[in-house]
Amino acid sequence: MPSSFDDGSGQTFSTTVGLLYVFNLIVGTGALALPKAFQTSGYVLGSVLLAISAFVSYMCATFIVEAMSVSNAILKLENTSGRNSRSSNHGDSGDEGDDASIQQYGKQKRSFEITKRVELSEMAYLLLGKVGVILTYIILTMYLFGDLAIYSTTVPKSLMNILCESPNTTEINGQLPCYESHLNDLSRMTVYRVCVVIFASACLPLVLIGMARTKYIQLATTVSRWTAFLLMIALASIQLIQKGPEARPPAANIHGFGSLFGVAIYAFMCHHSIPGLLTPIRNKNNFNYKLIGVYVVIFAFYCTLSITGSFAFHTVQDVYTLNFFHDDTSLLYGLIDHFLVLFPVFTLTSSYIIVAITLSNNIRVLISMVTGEQSTNVDNTESEALLDSGSEDASTIPLRQLTTPSPAVETGFLNFAILYLVPFVAILLPTMLSLFKDDVLILASVTGSYPGVGVQFVIPSLLVIGARRYVKKNLHSQVPQTLRSPFSHGFWPFATLGWALFVVVMVTVHFLHFG
Repeated sequence: MPSSFDDGSGQTFSTTVGLLYVFNLIVGTGALALPKAFQTSGYVLGSVLLAISAFVSYMCATFIVEAMSVSNAILKLENTSGRNSRSSNHGDSGDEGDDASIQQYGKQKRSFEITKRVELSEMAYLLLGKVGVILTYIILTMYLFGDLAIYSTTVPKSLMNILCESPNTTEINGQLPCYESHLNDLSRMTVYRVCVVIFASACLPLVLIGMARTKYIQLATTVSRWTAFLLMIALASIQLIQKGPEARPPAANIHGFGSLFGVAIYAFMCHHSIPGLLTPIRNKNNFNYKLIGVYVVIFAFYCTLSITGSFAFHTVQDVYTLNFFHDDTSLLYGLIDHFLVLFPVFTLTSSYIIVAITLSNNIRVLISMVTGEQSTNVDNTESEALLDSGSEDASTIPLRQLTTPSPAVETGFLNFAILYLVPFVAILLPTMLSLFKDDVLILASVTGSYPGVGVQFVIPSLLVIGARRYVKKNLHSQVPQTLRSPFSHGFWPFATLGWALFVVVMVTVHFLHFG
């Protein structure tokens, strides 16, 4: 995800540009694991579950928009209340006049206009209270751990395939020698683990100093991502036309259900970044309806990428770009091969650093909440871009809250631990997981099926339930149709929570039964 959009900077853009940012945000690393999931679970089952996941993801995205609208109304109401209270202290008006004025202000449609960037944590505090804030941070922290594990596996795995020879077999495993002609004792897994350690060690100093991405890196990663995905679709299609299908995946295979479900959820992740993308859009009217087109295009894009890949290759790798690294010696194919294999390295390294910084900040906030410490200076608290599946457009998870605690300035060992040990632990735990598990499909499945369900389904549903209750009880008004979710019936948020529970139970049963 690229830049953080600061609502105070004055930067705005059109609805079309905003929708393009949403497209770039969603289409990322999760797409690289979809072809393998399709080949394992079947192209019909994969398409059906992907369509369901797209629908529920879209519904929850509209919940975020509606909750943002209500949160803006609450903040404007509080500001008006504060001004009227000060006027009352100067004898300008009575209490009854203040109450009538505040109630009238809440009824005005313009109070619901999204003019302030309100992040998930701030919405949780406004609509769900402190418990909601803690729950939100816990879910986001778990999701970021999974994100880092995926990044710290994908990048070293790509580097390992560059360093090692291409094995003369369709069944690639870590025990194969890195070089068959010499150094037979040096396995591919050993080289992979060395790459994991080097990658984490190289990124740690950049996390500690708080390196941020520049707009030029954002532009380069956006262009390279589009180029890579279009190349993969084109090359797989050409191979199908010239050589025919190498694989015959089933229409449906229940054994691949669990991994497909998790990856499908992970592939549509964007909800934590909607506030940063929506706020700068000049015309937000009917944004929810315009968003339908983005989801339809992404669904078609994912199906094309996954179906062509599952048929074109005998065995699809868990990182799809690795399937295009072969022994063709022509200059053109050599350049394309190396570009595709290095594509995750270039795009995910910068994302990894910012995700690690965000994770460190979230852990610090959780520590401050648990210890009950509170900082009086909430305006200078650092916030970093939150990334999901490798996309470029992001919001931030702010450490500043309206009245929620932020990390206190400590002295001595505790201050040292918070500043330096927290980032070290934030990188160490995902790195340890990557050292022992190099299957990106499994990591994406678990991340999508558990914390991903919380970020994509649970948090938006709880926020919109809280928003609608607040509107009904306090504002005595309706959210304008242009900002209200099309799923305005009270049934839909609870149905989404039920779906989230169903996903977690089914995936857990599948993992326990099939392994």
